[in-house]
Amino acid sequence: MDNETLFYVCGIVLAVSAVAFSFAALRLERFPGRAAPIVFIWFAVLVGGATTFSVLHAKDEEKHEEASLHEATEEAERAEDEGTEAAP
Repeated sequence: MDNETLFYVCGIVLAVSAVAFSFAALRLERFPGRAAPIVFIWFAVLVGGATTFSVLHAKDEEKHEEASLHEATEEAERAEDEGTEAAP
């Protein structure tokens, strides 16, 4: 899987988990109780994963955009060179 897909997976799981844990907290009187460390670790892993994959995806996009800009610059320079050579 690529970084974009992993970012979206972590983000969706994080959002669904937040809603599910909110409902559980509203329904259960002693939530999270002894499970507090597990809940904390769960959310820390998801936030860390979403953050990591968002940064990696941004770096991938930057490389892709840089290559596109480089190609467009070369094309513009070729067109400019052809235009100046054709003029008397």
